[in-house]
Amino acid sequence: MFHLINLYFWSLKFFGLAILLFLSNLCLSQTKLNDLFPNIDFLKSKKNQIEKLNFKIDSLNEVHLKEREFNTKTIQITKTNIDKLEAEIATTKQSLVLCQVNLDSLNEKIQILSNTDYKKRHNIEGKHTPIPQKTWIDLPVFSENWSSTNLFPYVYSENNKIPNLLDINLFEKDTGFCIPYKGYVSSGFGMRRGRMHKGLDIRLNRHDTIRACMSGIVRFADYNNGGFGKLIIIRHLNGLETYYAHLHKMVVKPNDIVKAGDFIGTGGNTGAKRTGPHLHFECRWKDYPLDPKLFIDYDNFTLKSDNLIISPEVLRTKPFR
Repeated sequence: MFHLINLYFWSLKFFGLAILLFLSNLCLSQTKLNDLFPNIDFLKSKKNQIEKLNFKIDSLNEVHLKEREFNTKTIQITKTNIDKLEAEIATTKQSLVLCQVNLDSLNEKIQILSNTDYKKRHNIEGKHTPIPQKTWIDLPVFSENWSSTNLFPYVYSENNKIPNLLDINLFEKDTGFCIPYKGYVSSGFGMRRGRMHKGLDIRLNRHDTIRACMSGIVRFADYNNGGFGKLIIIRHLNGLETYYAHLHKMVVKPNDIVKAGDFIGTGGNTGAKRTGPHLHFECRWKDYPLDPKLFIDYDNFTLKSDNLIISPEVLRTKPFR
């Protein structure tokens, strides 16, 4: 009996010692794990943060992908609309060009139809018995140094010497007189910016009507690259020539017979792009320019005299432009 109790007692001691040993090992192992990974809680926290950031990145990528798809569709729609607008603009330009052509044609017809009425209202008629138009072409004035391509055909001719005194009766053989255009003279005959201005610059609006100053035959009607632009030159029965420059449109051609007040073209600024629309009007005797105000009163738009005195003082300017 005593031996059994003693055995039981030692068994309890052994069991208790085993429990203590187990607990001691457990504590020791926990201490070593903490020594090896002292920041394990910090790492867990960072891992959670990384997972959250990855989730946000995935969400942003999804949003960006949808926005990119939307922008791509918007760009395609915009390009399609631009192509449609360009096509509509091209069609509109063609329509405008056609309208301008029709307008010019209509304006020309209106001006031609209004010539007769204009002459009646302004009393444009001859002051002398006119020579029949069919005989004009046979007059010496229309065969002497006649050229439809050369602006100054008298320059190298022997028959353009300046007379000491020549009295020209402007309308002895003519049918009348007309102001080419009733406008403000912005620049007169004479020196301008160091060079000779050989005519009058008369302000007007583009497409305004230009009329023949006196009766005669058109000698030149073409574009001139020397600064005149679209230019009409009319030689008159009295031997003078008048120049109408910077026109927008010409409705006469060389060898056409015109009377005073006839519609010959419309105002513009061809050949003078740096200035606004205006008529450059010149008067010349055998290529020598003279001041049109010698016989035209451009303040009252009337004729000063039926006669023009030609002399070296009047023709002091060289023929060349």
